[in-house]
Amino acid sequence: MDHPVIQQVAEKYKRDPAQILIRWSLQKGFVPLPKSATPSRIHSNAQVYDFEVAEEDVKILDALDRGKEGAISWNPVDAD
Repeated sequence: MDHPVIQQVAEKYKRDPAQILIRWSLQKGFVPLPKSATPSRIHSNAQVYDFEVAEEDVKILDALDRGKEGAISWNPVDAD
């Protein structure tokens, strides 16, 4: 979430980076599972239904994908 592009998009929408990434996930048809033990963060994570990320910004976020090189854990899609 510290990536400069994510920070820039978050500033544009006056949202925090987590909200941008959750909203992006929803718009892509993914089912995000945000996790937090902090009540304020839980509330913030739920505040993603009153805005949309514009298509040009979705494309900017999509461009951050590095495929397998960017994976931080095992991906069952890659299993043989």
